[in-house]
Amino acid sequence: MKKIEFVFQENPETGKLYQITEGVFWFPMPLPMMGPDYVNCYILEDGQDIALVDTGANLGDCKEIWENILHENFPKRRISNIYVTHHHPDHIGLAGWLCEKYGTEMICSRTAYLMAKMLSLDVHEKVSPSTELFWRQAGMSPEMLEEKLSSRPFNFGDGVSPLEKGFIRLSENEIITINGVDWTVRMGNGHAPEHATFWSNELNLVLAGDQVLAGISSNLGVYPTEPNADTVGDWIVSCEKFLEVARDEHVVLPGHGRPFTGLPKRLVQLIENHRSALKRIKQDLNSSSKTAVELFKTIFKRDINKREYMLALHEAVGHVNHLYKTGMVYRDVRSDGAYIYELTNNN
Repeated sequence: MKKIEFVFQENPETGKLYQITEGVFWFPMPLPMMGPDYVNCYILEDGQDIALVDTGANLGDCKEIWENILHENFPKRRISNIYVTHHHPDHIGLAGWLCEKYGTEMICSRTAYLMAKMLSLDVHEKVSPSTELFWRQAGMSPEMLEEKLSSRPFNFGDGVSPLEKGFIRLSENEIITINGVDWTVRMGNGHAPEHATFWSNELNLVLAGDQVLAGISSNLGVYPTEPNADTVGDWIVSCEKFLEVARDEHVVLPGHGRPFTGLPKRLVQLIENHRSALKRIKQDLNSSSKTAVELFKTIFKRDINKREYMLALHEAVGHVNHLYKTGMVYRDVRSDGAYIYELTNNN
């Protein structure tokens, strides 16, 4: 397996268009008020038209950035379709607006559409009882819990334009054709349910969304909508499936960070990263029982700051859920309502 190498050596400028190969363009969209500095959007020539892949969030001046990119680089091109890899706001956030403004269709997995539609309608002015319970069960600190309960939560719809139209469904192993080039749809799970990735052997390109990133592992968070989800198990299975078809020649076009090569090696790294974290958790629990939050340093191998706290909480739950689902640990309820995890005899 070849080492991981970036196609572009310099960090990109947000809102600027970069050419990957003939007919395939990348531009990083800024992400105000969210985690990474930017999310990657892609534009593919499609005959006389263009197709878009992922859209950025409905935040800040992202709409204006889209209008400028399209006007300056593709002034007479119609948008044939908008492909969305998964339901997270930074990827589907402007799909509804783009479909409405440019008279086109959104294409995504059924789960991505239904999750986005459901979460867009689920608006809360204060933290819901189910969310508070989820946080308490994870072992959230009293200080963080008090802060969260006293402020308005960020609702999914705050970063997503309304999805007024329906969608066209993507399915596993479906072949889509853009500009005469066939792309095979392969679904991943773990970071998001039924996350679509697109593989072109002709171009040696993989539009990977957040399923494969170079510099970081995608967040494998569990949320109150499915509190017992095994995101880590789903992730490992997906990486192993992709490893069967990944080639060193593939250029990965990720959802965040720079395009890169070395896909087989990266998939092996991602698998081992989470298996190692699971092993560390079991070693830690061998000495004493702990909550998900108390396992932060064990999982991430460093202190977690306040900005990272919520993402870390949700991912920590993903790791203990996997061990619980596979019978490696059992859980009990502490007097404060938090789940505490202990090793079983199956280790």
